[in-house]
Amino acid sequence: MSIGVDGLPERHAHDPEERIAVRDNAGARRYEAVRGGEVVGIMIYERTRRRIELIHTVTDPEHRGEGVASVLVRTVLAEARAAALPVLVICPFLESWLQRHPDQADGVIAED
Repeated sequence: MSIGVDGLPERHAHDPEERIAVRDNAGARRYEAVRGGEVVGIMIYERTRRRIELIHTVTDPEHRGEGVASVLVRTVLAEARAAALPVLVICPFLESWLQRHPDQADGVIAED
């Protein structure tokens, strides 16, 4: 967080048209949400030949409330569906997100 000239924390400002891109950082076993060249959120996963396990989602505190985690979830689920790769959800955020978006649960498996 940066401090402004008045000594108060500055809010992170970005162009509302600036898109969030999602990339798979396979070496780190995480998807990364990137805006303006900066990683603003991650989703940690474990991939096997049979499925992908979504373990944990983190959004940079300065970017919470901007839809970063939702973009990550929607992108990862869409990629898993396109690859016909079942998804095992371990992440509590993702579990609650799917309760609010049941239409996105296609391909999600309930348990091992």
